[in-house]
Amino acid sequence: MRAWTVRGGQFGEREQQALAEGLTIAGWEETGDLSRYGSAGEIGDLLTAAYPDESQGTIDNWKHQLWRFISMDTGDFVVMPRKHLPVVAVGRLIGGYEYRAEAAPGFRHVRPVDWVRPAVERAAIGGDLRDSMGAFSTVSELSRRDAAERVRSLAETGTDPGYEGGIEPPAGIEALARDVREDGTRQLTARDLIGLWGWSRRTTDVIDQVDQELATLGLRVEPHFTEGQLDGLVTVSSQEPVAGEESSDGTAAHGPTTPRDSLSTDGAKARDLSWRIGNLPFVQEVVTVSWEAPLSSAITPMIEHDFSQLPVVDRHNVLRGVVTWEDIARAHLGKRDGTIADVLNPHPQTAREQEELFARIGDIQRHGFLIIVDTEYAVRGILTATDLAGQLRQRVEPFTLLEEVERRLRRMTHRFTTDELPQEIRSKRANGRQFTLGQYKFLLADAHCWAKLDWPYGQQDMLDRLKTVADYRNALAHWAVDAPAEDATSLAATRQLLKLLKVIDHDPRP
Repeated sequence: MRAWTVRGGQFGEREQQALAEGLTIAGWEETGDLSRYGSAGEIGDLLTAAYPDESQGTIDNWKHQLWRFISMDTGDFVVMPRKHLPVVAVGRLIGGYEYRAEAAPGFRHVRPVDWVRPAVERAAIGGDLRDSMGAFSTVSELSRRDAAERVRSLAETGTDPGYEGGIEPPAGIEALARDVREDGTRQLTARDLIGLWGWSRRTTDVIDQVDQELATLGLRVEPHFTEGQLDGLVTVSSQEPVAGEESSDGTAAHGPTTPRDSLSTDGAKARDLSWRIGNLPFVQEVVTVSWEAPLSSAITPMIEHDFSQLPVVDRHNVLRGVVTWEDIARAHLGKRDGTIADVLNPHPQTAREQEELFARIGDIQRHGFLIIVDTEYAVRGILTATDLAGQLRQRVEPFTLLEEVERRLRRMTHRFTTDELPQEIRSKRANGRQFTLGQYKFLLADAHCWAKLDWPYGQQDMLDRLKTVADYRNALAHWAVDAPAEDATSLAATRQLLKLLKVIDHDPRP
């Protein structure tokens, strides 16, 4: 048993007929009957003849989609996300491929389906599985993180049991492209994605390189790998068509697709590099309370965890409001013992992971927290003022420590005349410029200079410490999404070097 997503057209134009007639329908109106073709390669030859103006990359993408459509087994599950409704239709294939020559163009390739649950709420589906269903390809397989079993559960019970655990990354960049080509999507963490190019931290250089190479491969990432946490999941799929070109099912794309002016000359999408709320490791195990529960059920967790408020959710974890001590007090004063729904504040402060962090700091200061929700308004986490303070420290402290190290080194070595300096850095002093952190190694390694410094430390030990800190400084030279304090070893080495320097370099008395 396998599970597949088959979309109902770029604008949802095939959805109503699919549900009314018990079908799943694909486009590619120019191809004719596919029943006599026995491989994706043969379909590719057909597509090349039917769409002579299309690139080879587009043909390769389409042939795999059509081959998936005609080779799905009877009994497999099919999911059709509704374009303009917050639901998905879940069904089971009950017959083989059919070609309906008399049908309207774009409605001729069909498979019979029993739509057992035509309106499963999106909020009932785990975010990872929902993202897989959101691929821009018309036909894609849902193959990882127990996807088929989870779709079976959606069909039978309307609920997603979810999946706990990691996900194996592809072996390399070509393997990533192959997985997308064969399945339609590929999920992995942002860390594993940039790791395919040998990176471990999302700096501007990394972002530009990965964006450019993904565009060259005809791939896109949703959400973008800069918008969430480093270990958060992203979904890679084929690039969305540009307006005016062919869509993912061979029909002309005239709607609001990706405009060309959002792409740079090398094909990478221009992107705002601001820090996002999702970049912070906010609390994800959020204590919530059901809006149907009695008011008394909120009191115990609020006392136990010293909370001033609790998010209120429905059975799908969709946020309905917050309840505070003030709400509880008012209910008791009014001698009301109803449900939480009777007293909650229905307009709590919320944010999406993709929002700019600094644009919402004022809200966190005023209210003390933001509830993080996804596109279906399901609770993803909570970001408090305490969390924010800790994260800002992680991002600022390394730079203040490094600046202090450089300031003290500069002051302690200022006693040397230009002629006393090693040849490698003499010209820099002569031109009135400051040494970089990495250039102090020449001064510490010089026997005459080391003797004049008269430090009570081992020369080689100080050189080793300086190299570690200088390498750390170089690693932080570029803006990055991820907190520099993530390198705890280098941060500790910087603190230790500064401590040693403070012993021998005393600040002047005021």
